[in-house]
Amino acid sequence: MPILRNSLATALIAPRRRRLLLAALSGALLSLAFPGHPHPLMSWFYHPLWAHIALVPLLLALADRGFKDAFAAGWTCGFVWNLLSLYWVAHTQGGGPAVVAGTLLMAIYLGLFPGLFSGLLSALWARWGTKALILTPCLWTAQEYLLSLGELGFPWLLLGHGQAAIPHFVQHAIWTGVFGVSCWVVGLNLLFYWGLVSRSPGVVTAIGLAYLLPWLHAASAFATPITQHIRIGLIQPNMTLAQKWGPNGLANSFTALEALSRQAATEAPQLLVWPETALPCYLSRRPDCRDRAFAIVEELHIPLLTGASDYDLARKERYNAAFLLHPGHREMTSYAKMHLVPFGERTPWRDSIPLLRDVDWSALTGDLGSAEFVRGTQRTLFPVAETAKFAVLICFESVFPDLVRRSVDKGADFLVIITNDSWFGATAGPFQHAAIAVLRAVENRTAIARCATNGISLFIDRYGRTRLRT
Repeated sequence: MPILRNSLATALIAPRRRRLLLAALSGALLSLAFPGHPHPLMSWFYHPLWAHIALVPLLLALADRGFKDAFAAGWTCGFVWNLLSLYWVAHTQGGGPAVVAGTLLMAIYLGLFPGLFSGLLSALWARWGTKALILTPCLWTAQEYLLSLGELGFPWLLLGHGQAAIPHFVQHAIWTGVFGVSCWVVGLNLLFYWGLVSRSPGVVTAIGLAYLLPWLHAASAFATPITQHIRIGLIQPNMTLAQKWGPNGLANSFTALEALSRQAATEAPQLLVWPETALPCYLSRRPDCRDRAFAIVEELHIPLLTGASDYDLARKERYNAAFLLHPGHREMTSYAKMHLVPFGERTPWRDSIPLLRDVDWSALTGDLGSAEFVRGTQRTLFPVAETAKFAVLICFESVFPDLVRRSVDKGADFLVIITNDSWFGATAGPFQHAAIAVLRAVENRTAIARCATNGISLFIDRYGRTRLRT
């Protein structure tokens, strides 16, 4: 009897191990579908097409499973995927122990969403048979949407974002948003899975149509000429955190930004853009800082958008903001960031849970502390070139489709993204962040100018095609 029980235990453990290995394989393949580490020896592994088959091993692992086993497989997939793709978060703020631990906890948390997808799909599969698989794209898209909500919302690795490098495959986002692109990607996975297990020749035709239809729609969209243009100079100073925030940081910033702006002015731009927190000062409260910024605007006679902190003296509140300076005027139009980075810029639920207001994260962790900015409440349209208006997105805000769409619906003719990706160094982070902006352009049929302190500045046309990227 002991020998029989041991043999039975081995037989039960081995299939479970295989399921988890299949799930981990899906996670690894998903990570390869997003921009990865930029080192030449590694970067060639990464390509959006991996996403089209990445979920097939996970679907194989879910067959004939209960909710609990399926959830474990989905969580394993999500944990591996997020850890491999978001490793760069551990580089933030110098990569101290708390940040590294926070990155691990983030991967654990984000893995819950694929886990929920897998558990529900497997439960429906057991109840309704293989016809339940038709719900696979909808269930996946639902968990992605759920991931985008709330103060801990983090829709960074949406499958649709991973397709940004192939504009022909994302044009239907104008109707469906990025979630529709994700739905299409999961649908392809389902077709490849079904072709593998059924060997039906009809699946080949379905796969062909699934690729052909988006491609034909994109070709039709690309045939429409772009007739409106505006010249913008993006100023990327490539300053390190020490140069910017250390001794003489403000002087260092002005020296670099002014020199580059004078170079850009020779090409007659209608707007100059400096990146997020380009000026490490409270611009509206520092007359010396404000006067120097206006001086370069008057010298070049070009409007300037710059990122800087703002401070409400009456309320004693700090904001991560953007300011537009016009030549011939001393007034500044401003916008305060509305969606702040959880834990990096503001403690989640700080307003609703008073106890959290007294937590000193820096003292508690030694290397991690929220800046505790206050959320902006007003969308701002900035006028430029007499007839054009644009809205500003500050860094993390570009990740949220609904926030961006509301700015466009307010009347923005184009969008400007300012960001400070120098926190992440030479990692996958800046590349992933830049790719996300492509979907925002396609969803809204709106051109985007993206200006970074470090990393990637670029122009994106209304069809998601990029040019002049740093």
